[in-house]
Amino acid sequence: MQVVVDLSVDELIKTISNMNLQDVEKIKKSLIERELYFKPFIKDDIEDIISDFEKEGYSDDFLKDLEEGLKKSSVYEN
Repeated sequence: MQVVVDLSVDELIKTISNMNLQDVEKIKKSLIERELYFKPFIKDDIEDIISDFEKEGYSDDFLKDLEEGLKKSSVYEN
């Protein structure tokens, strides 16, 4: 079973700060084992993303909106 909880960063920090040291160490160890720290974000080319959606049969209007949205997104700002 998996439970997903939507927490803000501040809520997560508050939750961790209320944990005992042993539990915080478990979290730290898990982050290190999974290499979840300071991992650079590797973004795909917009053309590749659009191509993937196109292969799935999305409409031309959707693909156009998706491409325009990606180009305006902070991730793809140059």
